Amino acid sequence: MNKKSLFGMLLCLLFFPWSAGAQSTVIDSLNVIISNPDAARHERIAAICQKANILTIQKRFAEALLLVGKAKELNEKDDEPSGALIYSTLSSIYAGQDSLGPAFAAMDSAQWYASQTDDKLTKGLVLNKKAWFESYLENTDKAYEYRLEALRMLEGLHEQQAAYVRSNIYHHLAAAEGHWRRPEKQLKFASLCLSEALNSNDADAISNAYLSMGISFLYRYRKDTSQKTLLDSAMHYTKKVLTFSHANESRVTIPGTIGIASLNLANLYHEFYPVSYQDSANVYLEKALQIGRKTGNMEVVGNSYGIMSEYALKEGSTDLAENLLLSALSEISSSTEKAPRMKSRIVNALARVAEKQGDDTKALAYYKQYMTLDKELFDEEKFSSAQKLEAQYQSEKKEMALSAANQEAAFTRKLNRYYLVFMIAGFMALFFLFRSYRFKLKAAHQRQLLLASEKNEAQLQASLKAEETARLQAERKLMQERLDRLEKELLAGTLQTEEKNTLLKALREQLTSLDSNDPLHQKINRLMSKNNEVDKSYQDIRAEFTEIHPDFIAGLQQKAENGLTRLDLKYCSYILMGLTNKEIAVKLNIAPKSIRMARYRIKQKLKLTEEESLDTFIDNLAAKPTDKGHLR
Repeated sequence: MNKKSLFGMLLCLLFFPWSAGAQSTVIDSLNVIISNPDAARHERIAAICQKANILTIQKRFAEALLLVGKAKELNEKDDEPSGALIYSTLSSIYAGQDSLGPAFAAMDSAQWYASQTDDKLTKGLVLNKKAWFESYLENTDKAYEYRLEALRMLEGLHEQQAAYVRSNIYHHLAAAEGHWRRPEKQLKFASLCLSEALNSNDADAISNAYLSMGISFLYRYRKDTSQKTLLDSAMHYTKKVLTFSHANESRVTIPGTIGIASLNLANLYHEFYPVSYQDSANVYLEKALQIGRKTGNMEVVGNSYGIMSEYALKEGSTDLAENLLLSALSEISSSTEKAPRMKSRIVNALARVAEKQGDDTKALAYYKQYMTLDKELFDEEKFSSAQKLEAQYQSEKKEMALSAANQEAAFTRKLNRYYLVFMIAGFMALFFLFRSYRFKLKAAHQRQLLLASEKNEAQLQASLKAEETARLQAERKLMQERLDRLEKELLAGTLQTEEKNTLLKALREQLTSLDSNDPLHQKINRLMSKNNEVDKSYQDIRAEFTEIHPDFIAGLQQKAENGLTRLDLKYCSYILMGLTNKEIAVKLNIAPKSIRMARYRIKQKLKLTEEESLDTFIDNLAAKPTDKGHLR
C-alpha cells in the first residue's frame, strides 16, 4: 500500500456513524426539545435539523426527510435563518443519497434564505456548506474562497457555535494547504483549528483538531526529515486524539476520528520506526480495524490490513502477507460499501506478493483482476464526473438566473419610480406630451431587454459548448493515460519473457550433458515443456503490444539503418519503461559500466550527438502518432 498517500486520504474521512451510547444520549436530549411545545420554534427546528443530520450519517435517509418535513411545517412564518438551516440540512440528505440535482437545488434555496437575513452565523454556516459542495466538485480554489468569505462573515462572533464553525473551516483550509504542499501554512491553519475547537468546547471538534495538528507536523517532517522533533510532535498530537477521546468518551460522538488516529499512529511506526516497534503498531492496527468494521469504513479496514501485510513482507513471510490481503479483500467485498479503489489497490498488492513468491501464473491472474477492477473504477469515476458537471452546470445556471432576476427586479423598481415621477409631472404640466414620451421609453426598454436576453442566450450556448469540449478533452486524456499504462505493462511482460527464455535456453544447453534417462533430466524437460505452453498463451499479449505500438522498433531500426542488435533493442525498451542504468544492470545481471558503454554505442548507431539525450530521443520516438491515427 502507498504509505505516503495514506495520511492525505485519511484527512478527508472525518464523518462516520456515531457510537451507540453517544447516539442515544444526544438523540434523547434532542427529542426532549423537539417534543416540548413550550420551547421556542427556532430551537425546535434547530433540534430537528441536528437529529436529521445524525440520521443522515447513519444513512437513515427516509426518517431524516420526514424530520425535515416536520421542520418545514414548524417554520410557518418562513423565518429566514430557520429556512437556511432546513434547506442546508436537506442538501446534506440528498448528497448522502448521491442525488446531486436535488442537493444543489436545496443548497440554492439555503443560499437564498441566507441572503434574506442579517444573521452572520447563518450566512457563515451556509457559505461553509457551499464550500463543501465546491470541494465535492473538486473546485478546490473556489471552495477555498468560500471558506475565507465565511471566516470574514463570522468575524466578531464569540458564541461557541461560531467557534465550532470556524474550527471546521480552518481544518479544511489546512487540508487544502497540505494538498498544495505548503506545510507552513497548513500548520498555521491547523493551529487556528485547535484554538477555535478549544473555544467551542466541542469534543468532536477538539479531537479533529488534534488529528489535523498531527498530520500537519507529519507533512513538515516529510519536507525536512532531519528535524526529529517534528516527528515527535506528529506522534504527540495524534496520540492526544486517543487520550482526549478516552477521557471524554461520553462527549465524543464520532468514533471515525479515533479510527483514523489509530491507523495514523500505526503508519507512523511502520514508516519511520524500526521493525522492533511492530508490536506497538499492531495495538493501534487492531483498534483501527475494530472501529473501521464498526463504522463500515472500508478505507480504514483496507489500509490496516495493508500495513500488516507490509510488516509480513519485511519478515519475509509472503504467505502471511497474501493471507492478510485476501482477508482485507473478503471483508471489503462482503460490506455494503463498494470501495472499488481500495479493492483495486489490494489486488495490485496481491499481484506484487505473488511475484515475490515466484508464482507468475498467480501474479498474472491477480493483474488481470486488477485490470478489471481498474476499468470498473474508471467507469465509475467517469459517471461521477458527468454527474458533477451536470449538477455544477445546473447550479451555475440557477445562480445566473437568480442574479439576472435580482438585477431585473432592481431595475424595474427604479424604473417604476421614474414612471411615478413622470406621471405626476405629466398631470401637473403637459400630460399628453409626457404620455407619448412614456410610451417611447417603454418601447426602448423592451428592446433593451430583448437584446440583453438574446446576448445572454448566446453566452450561455457558448459556455455550454466550452464545457462540453472540456469534458471530452478530459475523457480523452484519461483514456490516453490508461493506454500508456497498458503499453508499458505489456512491454515489461514481453521483456521479462525474453529474459526467462534466454535463461531457459542456457539451461537446455547445459541439459545435454546429462543422461536422457536421468530422472532429473526428464523432470526438467517436463518443466520446460510446461513453460512453453505458458509462453504460447502469452504470445497474444505480445501481439497486442505490437498492435498498440507497431512503429517503435521499426523507427529505431530505420534511424540506425538496421544496425541495432536484439540486445540494443532490449536496452531501448527498458529506457522507454523509465528504468535507470542501475535498474537495467540488475535486470540483466551485468555491471552498470556495461550499460553506460551500451548507451554510448547505441547513440553512435542512432547518429546522435553528445548533447542529444538518448532517453529524450526514445520518448519522442514513442510519442509520435502512428499510422492508425491515435496519439500517445
